[in-house]
Amino acid sequence: MNWIGYSIIAIGIVGISDIFRKLASHLKDPFFTNLVFQLSATTFAIITYFIFSRKVENNPKDIVFAILGGITIAAFSLFSFKALSTGPGASVVIPVLRVGGIALLVVLGVVVLKEKLSLQTFVGLIFSSIGIYLLFSNK
Repeated sequence: MNWIGYSIIAIGIVGISDIFRKLASHLKDPFFTNLVFQLSATTFAIITYFIFSRKVENNPKDIVFAILGGITIAAFSLFSFKALSTGPGASVVIPVLRVGGIALLVVLGVVVLKEKLSLQTFVGLIFSSIGIYLLFSNK
């Protein structure tokens, strides 16, 4: 399977995950909610590692990047639980989180990773921003 197939699976999973994230946001303490969420993710990661891989890599630099990525996704989860518990609803909050993250990623990709900003990417960001505006203007 190529990256598009894996991406389609990941899109389906993240959509389902966001529904569970919204349902879990009714718990009163977002720190507790995030703890349960992250422990579940860690348990799943450990189980799938032992079932499918069991390989150990010796690349300290990239392992540090993976650790930092895990920490930032845990922080994202914490603040997304808080946003979902106080915001207007999943149909507004989640798109704002996703499109905002994509916009920041594009900027960081250009500035930090020296990627090129194509006209297509720029236009996509403009349309995404318009979509977020339309979500807010309806409320």
